[in-house]
Amino acid sequence: MNNIKIFKNLSHICKTINCNDDELEIIKYSQDWRRRIKNKALCVVFPKSENEISKILKYCFKNDIKIVPQGGNTNLVASASPSLEKKEIIISLEKLNQIYEIDEINKCVELDSGVIIDELNKKLDQIGYLFPLQMASTGSSQVGGVISTNAGGINVLYYGSVRNNLLGLSVILSDGKIIKLGSKVLKDNTGYNIKDLFCGAEGTLGIISKAILKIYPKPKDNLTFIASFNQINDVIKFYGYVSKEFDLPIVGFEIIPHLSFELCIKHNFIKKLFFDESKKFYALVKIQLNSIDEKIIESIEKKLFNGSNFYHDLIISQNEKQSYEFWKFREDLTEAQKLEGKLIGFDISLPLNKIEYFFEKSQIEINKLLKGIKFHTFGHLGDSNIHFNLIEPDNLKDNFYDYEKELKLIINKLIFELSGSISAEHGIGILKRDEFNETKSQLEIELMKSVKKIFDPKNILNQNKIFNSK
Repeated sequence: MNNIKIFKNLSHICKTINCNDDELEIIKYSQDWRRRIKNKALCVVFPKSENEISKILKYCFKNDIKIVPQGGNTNLVASASPSLEKKEIIISLEKLNQIYEIDEINKCVELDSGVIIDELNKKLDQIGYLFPLQMASTGSSQVGGVISTNAGGINVLYYGSVRNNLLGLSVILSDGKIIKLGSKVLKDNTGYNIKDLFCGAEGTLGIISKAILKIYPKPKDNLTFIASFNQINDVIKFYGYVSKEFDLPIVGFEIIPHLSFELCIKHNFIKKLFFDESKKFYALVKIQLNSIDEKIIESIEKKLFNGSNFYHDLIISQNEKQSYEFWKFREDLTEAQKLEGKLIGFDISLPLNKIEYFFEKSQIEINKLLKGIKFHTFGHLGDSNIHFNLIEPDNLKDNFYDYEKELKLIINKLIFELSGSISAEHGIGILKRDEFNETKSQLEIELMKSVKKIFDPKNILNQNKIFNSK
């Protein structure tokens, strides 16, 4: 179909910008967060309601026009970027941003998929509640996006991922039909759980328009501490000690390398190291307190002191400001590494008892391939999720991305050997599609493709994401 006709017909449904009129805006919406994908969308549409999304999909289904659903576009594997040059339209959900009901009795919230997570929590904070998803991108991440990627974040150890906090959905299917799935009830044992198929599907099965999410009363207080360690295995042993000895909820347990401090100091996120002496690794931990009681604090401090044989040094936050500074440092790691240079990132999960071996073996093999790579390896140790990020060496004359295929072979071989996962929380998108096909069984892939064909028989929704569409 003629592109001009497509633009005209879509503009009759809702606001539309196209590549002929505003190429810079098209690039803004087309480019992924890491700026790895250069394909431009044919146009971007901005529906304001389920009805408008339904009309867009009916039109695209009839005319076989390919669609890329997009939330806040903070995804790290290019799930929300075009896979081809000027062949797909982006449906931006940013205009669907209403919060309809905060239900304190059933402890849930009903809202549009374009609501930004931090904006939701600002509303909830006013009545003493929270939605527990916390990560560096929640200032721009939207509800539909975090559901479509089953986002995790730093609080997943206690609250679980988005899937654990999802009660209901409204979804527009590829032919424009609207389906309502789930409800406010926690227990519903009536056949297949179709709702959960859309959580983590990266927009390949339908477009999420509304959701019902669990909310939680805000804890009375939190206790944060950070400890330094000589070796990664000491951090893992300390996690085992803390999780066994503490009967209070451990909300987050993050592992951080010394390089994180170097990068954040270099790029002016912090002024200095928190400790007097640097060590190889650090653990940042948050414990939830359901009451403010000096005896509880004293008990925690005593247990931490009794575990001092695991760590070198430890700082317990003395006030809310210091606790904020610790966690703000954790959030800034992603931006600091982005400023340092080209990055090849791996979002992996491994059995805890295999992490030390993986770190040692992978660094040996990678250094054989290319010396000087900066290993920025941090993450959610409590749920075995490590962001194994490789930053290009200083003064590298080659294109760092030319080494990506060989680096992936090293990393993925080890992950497969150790029974881990190539994607703990970021999904597959475009950037991990090849590894997905290499590490999943053919039967599993064929079953997924069969599900895709049921929901999207013409393959118009987010083609070439997760697996090759052919």
